[in-house]
Amino acid sequence: MIALTLSFQLQAQSKDDAVDATISPDDVIYWIGKGENEAIMIINWCDPDTALAWGYRFSAANPTVETMLSDIVAIDHRLSYTMSGSFISDIIFTDGNTTFSIAPDWIVYNHNGEYADIISDETFSNGDYIKFGGYTCANFDEYYTSTWETEIVPVTPFVTETFDGIVGTPGCQGIYCKDPAILGWATDCKVTRGLSDITIPDVFVYYGDEADAVGAATESTADVVSLGDSGVAILTFDIPIQNGDGYDFAVFENGVTDNFLELAFVEVSSDGEHYFRFPAISNTPADSQLTNSGGVDPTLLYNLAGKYRVGWGTPFDLEELAGNDLLDINNVTHVKIIDVIGTIDPAYASRDRFGHIVNDPYPTNFDSGVGGFDLDGVCVLNGWKPNKISNNEYNQTHLSIYPNPCHEYIMVETLENELVTLYDAQGRVLISQIATSAQTELNLQSVPAGIYFVQCGTRTAKVLKH
Repeated sequence: MIALTLSFQLQAQSKDDAVDATISPDDVIYWIGKGENEAIMIINWCDPDTALAWGYRFSAANPTVETMLSDIVAIDHRLSYTMSGSFISDIIFTDGNTTFSIAPDWIVYNHNGEYADIISDETFSNGDYIKFGGYTCANFDEYYTSTWETEIVPVTPFVTETFDGIVGTPGCQGIYCKDPAILGWATDCKVTRGLSDITIPDVFVYYGDEADAVGAATESTADVVSLGDSGVAILTFDIPIQNGDGYDFAVFENGVTDNFLELAFVEVSSDGEHYFRFPAISNTPADSQLTNSGGVDPTLLYNLAGKYRVGWGTPFDLEELAGNDLLDINNVTHVKIIDVIGTIDPAYASRDRFGHIVNDPYPTNFDSGVGGFDLDGVCVLNGWKPNKISNNEYNQTHLSIYPNPCHEYIMVETLENELVTLYDAQGRVLISQIATSAQTELNLQSVPAGIYFVQCGTRTAKVLKH
């Protein structure tokens, strides 16, 4: 084992005396994996000058550095990386509003403070240290070994963010296919079929027809069109979808149970050319492949179509895409559905907004030509006719709420003895209390992530909880 000492200097190291800061295993907080052996992975970001450490436990003999990195990323969804051939092109760490990244193609690493080979070839043993870092703040000796002086901070465990759950549970945001709030359905659909199995070329899914995705969704699992691995459907509407109060449209899939869920990304366009994707989150661990036995936990999913069982749609709010110059959220004419491949193999995997692998049942290459996301329909909740508070009544500037978006609490500017009410997107009352001062605090800790509305008298405002 290398000496467990930290070395800090004010000036850059010369080629002959470059040193590498390290950390004791006793100081490491977050251990990932199982086994009697231990190693430590460290990543040093140059801007800001920050180094983070993860612990890795294993039992396999001489695992590769690539195995260690992929196993840690599969569990800690804050961390992601991208490969370019045999080399890492970028490493990103995102935790809340904090993001660290190393510029693409400027990543180097060492093994126990010495030069290391390609990560797919380099193996390590019990007690070893693997350190990645940015090229621009590294020291190099005559053997091209890269080292860093940055003090190393142990990473705290990743806390999985949760969202609303299965149909019938409190706070579920699913839209029933016969909900009276539905104003209409897609009127045309064009499908580009995907493969039955992404690893098998030239074998495409064939179940269903484009017409099965037009018009109303049902509670039948049969009236759908299968997209296949990475397949795409583009749906259009006679009258554009508008950004109104609450959710604006919902996507339906034919999940046979609450936990056999085939997922898809959703994008929208107001010109049929420029598409914008809803920021999807999958906190499902990617260390073990989900199979056709199911096992998907919907509380770990956000902005992924297919989150609920057949007959229930996943809703989307165009407000989340506001501010894009090439998208008019009050004139959305196209909705694109893109199948999530589901495999945890990095060579083929689909990734969420943070670069995490989206793990869902795979493979689904049934003999019947079914595979991947099975599209049942897309309903419209805003845009086809007035179904919301009038513009004269709805004016967010008249009701001050902060922080917005929020995580646990919001402060609402109120009048004394004014009734403050929190509604979900379906109009259900979640919180109702009388204001006792000019500011009223609402505790949203027990409320799932999503879009909500606060009403004080005739004033109403939308609030987004992450």
